[in-house]
Amino acid sequence: MDVIPPPSESDAPPAPAARATRPSGEPDHRAVTIVTIVACVAIIVVIGGAMAIAGGGGDVASATPAAPSPTAVAAPQTMDAHPAAFVVVLTWAQGEGLPVSYYAVTRDGRPITTLKPDTTTWIDRSVTPETRYVYVVAAVGADGTRALTRVVAKTPAAPLSTARFQGTFNVHLHATSHFGFSNFHGENQTAGWRSTPTCRKGPCDTELADLHRKSFVLTMIRNGAAYQGTASIDGIVKCAGADVTSTFTVSVDATDAGAVRDRWVVTKVQGTMTQSEAAQLGCIASGATYSVTGSLVH
Repeated sequence: MDVIPPPSESDAPPAPAARATRPSGEPDHRAVTIVTIVACVAIIVVIGGAMAIAGGGGDVASATPAAPSPTAVAAPQTMDAHPAAFVVVLTWAQGEGLPVSYYAVTRDGRPITTLKPDTTTWIDRSVTPETRYVYVVAAVGADGTRALTRVVAKTPAAPLSTARFQGTFNVHLHATSHFGFSNFHGENQTAGWRSTPTCRKGPCDTELADLHRKSFVLTMIRNGAAYQGTASIDGIVKCAGADVTSTFTVSVDATDAGAVRDRWVVTKVQGTMTQSEAAQLGCIASGATYSVTGSLVH
């Protein structure tokens, strides 16, 4: 029997490398990495479950998307206002949505009219110059729901000849000349004149009355923005204790106008007034001329 000699030192398999010894107190990095991965996976699972519960009632497999809400009635589109002195034209386009039953129009918060569902233009003929208006047009559906569009319109001024001469005016009279009076104390006077048009709307002839002299009443004939009237009035002047007939002629022009209580009216006037008395009852002829300026009492 042959005896196999033991392997030499050079032929022996290498011994396994000695395992490094971790110093006491130092963390095991592989263990930390594993714990971190496990924690992240757990967090992802929890978040996914919460989202499934919120979106699908707790059962992800049976969750279905919510049905879309039905299309609503659409508000008027591209609405615009086109103002003039005495009219405002509103225009709009119909929006895409459920059929419109009718349109409801308000002005400054007050209902003003209702319109057919195929309407896309409306004209407001009850406006006043130099006035700001806020319009709202609502598309109203069959179920009463509304979709609104809002627009603002500012009307421009209008000619003075279109203003209505109406209201009470504070008037200042300044005597520019006089004759025939033994004692004249009327260099500067104040008066209250009330103008009452003879028509129901718009500018026209007017009746002019003095609030403190009841007999002082003139019919003023209108010519554009100018008014003129003549009247014979008793009791303004006395001669020898008796009333004398005086002839008054008033000529005034409107010099300014404005919107007052939804009306376009004259707010300022300027002109002249002449007064004359013929010689009578032993008194000589007399007369005076006055400049007139008046402002509307709002």
